[in-house]
Amino acid sequence: CTIEDDAIVEPGAVVAALTHIPAGEVWGGNPARFRRKRDDLGPARSPADQPVASVMQPNGAYSAAPDDLRRLVISALSLDERETPADLSSDTCTVWDSLGQLAIAAAIFDRYGVTVAEDDIYKLRSLHDVDDAIQGRLVPATREHGDGVDAPVTQPGECLPLPDDLEMLPLLDHQAATRAIAARHDLPIATTQQIPVTVAATFVAQPLAPALRLWGGVMGFDIDCRFADYDQIVQTLLDPSGPFANGLSVVNVVLARPEDLWAGNEADTTARLDQIVAALGQSVAARGASELLVGTLPPAVSAFSPLANADTAWLRHQWHTRIGGLPGVGWFDFAEVVEHIGVERARDSASESLSRAPYSPLLYQELGIALARHVRSRRRSPAKVIAVDCDNTLWGGVVGEVGLDGIELGEDGPGRAYQLFQQQLKRLKERGILLAVVSRNEEADVLEVFERHPGMVLRPADIATWSVNWRHKSENLRSLAEEMNLGLDSFVFLDDDPAVRAEVAARAPEVHVVPLPSRATGYAEALARLWLFDGAQATDVDAARTQMMQEEGRRKRESTAAASIDEFLAGLDLRVEMRPPEDTEWARVAQLTQRTNQFNLSLKRRTVEEVRALAGEEAVLVLKAADRFGDYGLVGVVFVRPPDAARSAEIDTLLMSCRALGRGVEDAFLAGMAALAAGQGATTLVAPYVEGKRNAMVLDYLRRSGFTEQGSGAWTLSIVDPPSLPAHVQFDSPLLVTTGAPGGN
Repeated sequence: CTIEDDAIVEPGAVVAALTHIPAGEVWGGNPARFRRKRDDLGPARSPADQPVASVMQPNGAYSAAPDDLRRLVISALSLDERETPADLSSDTCTVWDSLGQLAIAAAIFDRYGVTVAEDDIYKLRSLHDVDDAIQGRLVPATREHGDGVDAPVTQPGECLPLPDDLEMLPLLDHQAATRAIAARHDLPIATTQQIPVTVAATFVAQPLAPALRLWGGVMGFDIDCRFADYDQIVQTLLDPSGPFANGLSVVNVVLARPEDLWAGNEADTTARLDQIVAALGQSVAARGASELLVGTLPPAVSAFSPLANADTAWLRHQWHTRIGGLPGVGWFDFAEVVEHIGVERARDSASESLSRAPYSPLLYQELGIALARHVRSRRRSPAKVIAVDCDNTLWGGVVGEVGLDGIELGEDGPGRAYQLFQQQLKRLKERGILLAVVSRNEEADVLEVFERHPGMVLRPADIATWSVNWRHKSENLRSLAEEMNLGLDSFVFLDDDPAVRAEVAARAPEVHVVPLPSRATGYAEALARLWLFDGAQATDVDAARTQMMQEEGRRKRESTAAASIDEFLAGLDLRVEMRPPEDTEWARVAQLTQRTNQFNLSLKRRTVEEVRALAGEEAVLVLKAADRFGDYGLVGVVFVRPPDAARSAEIDTLLMSCRALGRGVEDAFLAGMAALAAGQGATTLVAPYVEGKRNAMVLDYLRRSGFTEQGSGAWTLSIVDPPSLPAHVQFDSPLLVTTGAPGGN
C-alpha cells in the first residue's frame, strides 16, 4: 500500500494491500476506506453523497428505544439532527469514524454504565451495533480490565431519580448521576448561550465530551466541545486561524501526560517544555478574551511508561514552575482528577495500545465532569450564605439538655468530626462566604458554647448574623434574607434533622437544602463535594465580609433609632470614591460581575481576562465607599463605551453591591458616570436593561433617576444638565468636584 504525506490512517484501521491513500485524506475502518479530507470537519454527508448502509438486524428489532439510540449517537458525534441522515451509520456519516466510535462508546458508558471492550469499539458501525453493545451482545462475559484483572461486564441498571435541586447532583455517585442525566431528555438548558470549549491534548481526549456536555447542560450551559488534532499542542497554540483562535472558542484547554512529554532525558525534555511555554505565552497575547487553561500534570499511569518515579516528579515540578508564572494562563486540576480515581482505575492499557486513548471510561467521565465544573465556576455566582444548625450539626448532642460540658466537640473521639466540620466552615468564611446560625434553642445556651467551649473553631466574630429562637427555620431564613438584602437562592442550609430539612425545602424551596449524611464523619466530605461555593475567591473584600455585615447591622439599628432618614444620613459621614481600578482590584471587578444578581444592569458575567480586555475598549470605573461605621470596600463597577456619532454613551455594565444601596451611593455613582460621559463629549447616557429574575431594582433606579424608556430595553438620560450629588455625600473623584458636604476634592 502507498500512504502519501499529510494523509491520516486512523488508529485500528486495516489497510488492504495495494491500497493508495492520497495526501490530505483521512482513511479508517476495516478494511480501511476514505472518510473525509483532513480539513473537512463539517457535519455528516447527506444520503445522496454516499451509498445507503446495509443495516443488519440480528434480532429483528432494537432492544433499546430507537429514538434513544439515535439521540445518543447524535449527541456523541455533535451532529445537527436536522442534517442527519435517516439511516444513520458509519457509512452515511463522515464523522462516525474511529474517533467517533470512541465518542459513542464513551456515551454508552455515561448513559448506561456499560463499558464497551476495546476490541468491540470498532464494531460500532450502526444503531443496531450500538444497541448490541448496550445489551452486552457485542461483549464477552468477562473482559480484561486494567492490567489483566477479569471483571464482569457492567449491565444497564436502573437510573437514580434526580434531586429536585440539581445543585445536589455532585453529592451522588458520579456514574449513577451521569446515567440519570443522560436518561432525562426533558431537562431544560437554562440558557441559550453556547460555550465553545476546545481541548488540545497529547492523547486522544474525545471520550470526555459526552460527560462534559451532559453535566454542563444540567447546570444550565450549552457546551460545544471541540478537539484539536492529536498531540498538536504547540501547533494549536500558535496557529492564528486554528481552533484556539480568538472568537472561535471561549475556553481553551491544554492537557498533557508526563508519559507523552518525556523525551528520553532531561535535556531533550526541557527543550520540549520550552517550546510549549513559549507557545503558551504567544497564545495569550493573540487570543484576546478567551480563557486559556492548562491541566496540572497528572501522575504517570501507563503500563508502557518508561518513566521512573524520580523522572515523573521532576517533570511535574518543571511543568508547574514554568507555567505557573505565565500571565493569562489558568490551571485546571487534571492531576486531582487522576489522583482521585487512582492509577489502577485510571489506566486502560488495551485502549491506549489500540486507540491512543490511555484512560479508562471512568477517568474520561470524571475529566468531563471536572471541566463542566470549571465552566460553571466561572459563569455562576457562588452561594453567599451558609445557614447552619447547632445541635448535632456544629457539635454533638443537644446543649439545652446536656449543657456546655456535655456536648461532643474536641480534638479526639466523636467530637473530632464536628471540629473538622467547623474548620471547613471557617475556611469558607475566609473565602467570603457568610455564616449564619439558625437554631431552635435558647440564645444564651448557644452563645455560651461559641464563647466558652475550648473545642469551638468558630467564634462569635465568625458569624455574620444570628437567628436563635423557636420559630420554624423556613421563617427564620426568610427573615435573614430580608435582613441581609439577599435572595433565598443565595442560602445553603445545613441541618442534621431530615424533618427540619423537609420543612425548609417545602416552605422555602429557593434555599439549597443539603441532605447531610446520618453520621457527622460525613459532613465535611458532603460540603466539599458541592459546587455551590466554586468561584468564591479570597479577595480583600471577602476576608472582611463578615465584619462588614456586622457593621451593616449596626447601621440598621441606628437607622431605626434615628428620628428621620435625613438625620440618619447626615450623621453617617458617607465618603464615596470613584476612579479606574488598580492592578490589584481586577479580581474584585470580575467577581462583582459574577456574583451581583440584583443591582445588575446587563447580567453579563465576566472573567478577569475578559474585564481586562474590555478596559482597552471602554472606560472602566470602580466605586468605593466608607462611613463612620466602617469601610464598605469596592462596591460598584461601571463600563461605559465611548460616545457614538449621536453623542450617546452606552453603559455596557453597571452593578453595585446591595449593601451600599439606599444611602445616596448609587446617586453619586450616576453623577460620576454622567461626568465621565460628558467629558468625552456625550450628551446622553444609554442604559440597555436586561431583565432577569431578581434585578428589578435596577429598573426602579433608572426610573427614579430620570431615565426614559426608548423600547427594546434601552433607557436614556440627557446629561446636558448633569445629575447633582446628594448633599450628605463627600465625593472623591478625578471626574468632578464635589458639590456635597465639605471634605471632597
